[in-house]
Amino acid sequence: MNFLVDVNLPKHFSFFNHSNFLHLVDINPCMTDEEVWDYALEKGYTILTKDSDFYYKCLKNKVSPKIIQFRLGNVTLKQLHEYFKEHWEELVRQIEQATLVLAERDKLTILV
Repeated sequence: MNFLVDVNLPKHFSFFNHSNFLHLVDINPCMTDEEVWDYALEKGYTILTKDSDFYYKCLKNKVSPKIIQFRLGNVTLKQLHEYFKEHWEELVRQIEQATLVLAERDKLTILV
């Protein structure tokens, strides 16, 4: 599975430093949400974002890229790393079956 990391998530983050992660800042950090959406659909990427606009767009559209939206509030890199260490495998497992996963500190909400 390949992931498109939105500009609102840190580029220098150990979980994202693998070949299956593409950072939006490396493509075009000025892409609109619509352009990001279309790019992810065309290339088969799962969008990783904190942006709630993708959530609402997913609810309104019949065709959607896979999206993991992080609703963690303001967290340090260390806290984000701990979150990923604890939850990443489950997030991947869930997004394989779903279109949208809302990742919160204490729960995951899955929309198929």
